Amino acid sequence: MTEDKFHEIYRQHYQMVKKVVYSILHDIDFSEDVSQEVFISFFKKADTVQEEYYKQWLIVNAKRKAIDFCRKSYQIHEVAASSSSEEELFTEEGVLWTSNHAGEQVSVEEETTNKLVMQEFTGRLFEDLEKKNSQWYEIVMRMNVEGKGALETARALGISVESLRAKRHRIKVWINKYYRHKFEDL
Repeated sequence: MTEDKFHEIYRQHYQMVKKVVYSILHDIDFSEDVSQEVFISFFKKADTVQEEYYKQWLIVNAKRKAIDFCRKSYQIHEVAASSSSEEELFTEEGVLWTSNHAGEQVSVEEETTNKLVMQEFTGRLFEDLEKKNSQWYEIVMRMNVEGKGALETARALGISVESLRAKRHRIKVWINKYYRHKFEDL
C-alpha cells in the first residue's frame, strides 16, 4: 500500500474509528491513542485485506483494540473513573460505586466488566453475522451502527426497500434464534 493511499483511507475513516473506540472507552484522549494503534495495525495488514472490507476491518479492530485496552488491569479503573458525567460516582468502604441505568447501585468495576462482556458479545455476534451472510452484515452495519436510513441503505446495496425490510426481518429472526439464549445468560 502506498503512503498516499493510506493517508486517504486514514482521512476517510479516522472519525468513524475514533467514535467506535470512544463508545467503549468514553475518554477522548484514550480514544485517540487507540485509534492510532488501529491504523498502525491496518497499515501493517492492509495488503491482506480486500479494499471493499477496509471499513469493516477498521470497525471490528477498533472495537477489539478498545476492549483490549480496557482489559489491562491498571487501566480499567482509569476508564471506569472517566465514564460518562451522567453517572453518579461515590465511594463507600473503599469501593467506587455508580448507579446503572436501572438505578441500582453497582461497583464501577462490576459495571465495567458488564460493559466489556456486552461488547465482546456484540463483537462475536457481528463476526458470526458476517460469516453467515455478508449482505446482512452490511445492512446491520449501515443501519444500526452508522445510523443510515432504509432508502439510503437499499440504494447503496442495489436492492429495493421492500427487499431490505424482508432481509432485516430475516436478520432479526436469525439473531433471535441463535443469540437470544446467549444474551439472556449474560
